[in-house]
Order: sequence, then structure tokens, then C-alpha cells
Amino acid sequence: MTVRTRVWSRWELDPRLPEAATELRMTEFPAAGEESEWSVLLLPGGAYRMTAPREGAPVAAAFAAAGIHAWVLDYSVAPDRWPRPFLEAGAALARIRRGRGGRVAVCGFSAGGHLAGCLANLWGSPVLEERLGLRPAEARPDAVILGYPVVTAGAFGAADCFRTLTGADDMAEIPPELSLENSVTAGNPPAFLWCTGTDDRVPAENTLLYAAALRRAGVPFELHLYPDGPHAMALADRRTQGRPEQQDPHVATWFPLCLEWLKGL
Repeated sequence: MTVRTRVWSRWELDPRLPEAATELRMTEFPAAGEESEWSVLLLPGGAYRMTAPREGAPVAAAFAAAGIHAWVLDYSVAPDRWPRPFLEAGAALARIRRGRGGRVAVCGFSAGGHLAGCLANLWGSPVLEERLGLRPAEARPDAVILGYPVVTAGAFGAADCFRTLTGADDMAEIPPELSLENSVTAGNPPAFLWCTGTDDRVPAENTLLYAAALRRAGVPFELHLYPDGPHAMALADRRTQGRPEQQDPHVATWFPLCLEWLKGL
């Protein structure tokens, strides 16, 4: 498989952005065989402190092998703060849409799931137009795929993740819209959600809160809550080279189920 890696400068996003402390990199995985109308933007997790390699390239390669053109965005992390990762993800999605056409899904895991959820919820945010000149339709994903996402800044939330993203010392200072169950609207794209019941880093309640918010807003979604499994399972097979407990053939069914779901949209 041909992999084309490109490092974006801040000038390619918006010259008004300040210099980032971390390098912005987007890696492209061209689709193999017959191409789908879908493209997917992958946002790895890492608590907004890093981007986890095992939640990026292996997942993108799996999508590419299924005929879906994929990109992995290693977005800015600490000490960079909100809204920089959001601006970068919006710019990446818009660039993919302009270059490829068709429909674009965004897929994120853990903190990357939070960032993907921010795009799904807040694609109409004025900050995207003010800072990047993006019209709302350019930044709206056509579908969102969230694996064990960080969702809530309330009970069950990953407080360190929100503090790292925003620089806030007090959780009361977190903008309410970043607690994603608060900012779902009827304009959200369809969602595919999965998590495990024994994740002790990002409890399943995060995913369930998001599903309930989608339900209230009338947004279609598919939800898979697997009984067992630790945090950060990614593909849940040997392709993501995790610890033995992060490989589970039952949990690994999320990926073919997700492909089937995408085809049905």
C-alpha cells in the first residue's frame, strides 16, 4: 500500500493561527481496490497530551483495505489548547472534502473521540469561519464514528483530559458545549458508537450519555456496548499491537459492523 505523508504548516491552515508547540501531520492511506464514496478522517486518542499511533495508522490501513480512503491527523496537543485541535480537525475535514468529493466521516478514539464529537456537534461554530474562513457546510462530517469516546465533563468524565485541553484548573470553568452531551442538536450527523463495560479509564457512561443526547435530538445512531474489555482497544486485534487483554475477537466485530453501517447510510 502506498502511504503519502504530508506535514502541514500553520500557513496552510490559516496564517492567523499562532505557532503551534507541536507539529501538525496528516498521513494519507489511499483506498485499495474498488473505492467507496466514503473517505474517513482518523483522530487518535491520547488525553490531548499525545496522539496514540495504534489508534491511527492501523485503523486507517483497515479502512483503506476496505476501499475507503483514509487520513490520520496528528493534531496539536498540550501545551497547545482549545480551540486549536478543533480548528485543525475542521480544516483537515474541509480539505479532504475539497480534494476528494463524496462523503467524509470522522472517526475518533478516547480523546480523539471527543474531538470527533466536537466536529459532529459544533461544526456550525462561528470560530471556524472567523479563524479559517470555513463555511459551516465545509466542516460538517457526513457521519461520525466514536470508539470509547471522552464525552462528559461531569460525573464519569475524564477530568484530566478536559483540563489539558482547556488549561482550566476548575472543572466549572470548562465551556459547557465541550461536555458533548450538552451540545448535540438535530443537525448532528448519524453516529456509530462503541465502548466496553469494563473500561476504567473512560467509563461506558460517556458513550451512553452521548447516545441519550442523540436520541433526544432525533439523530440516528448505532450503539454497541461490549460487556468486557479495557480502555484503548482500537481494532481489538493483532493489527493494533496492544497488550493481550486489548485483543478480543468479539470486540473486534465493531469494525465490520461499522463498515456495514457506513454502506447503509
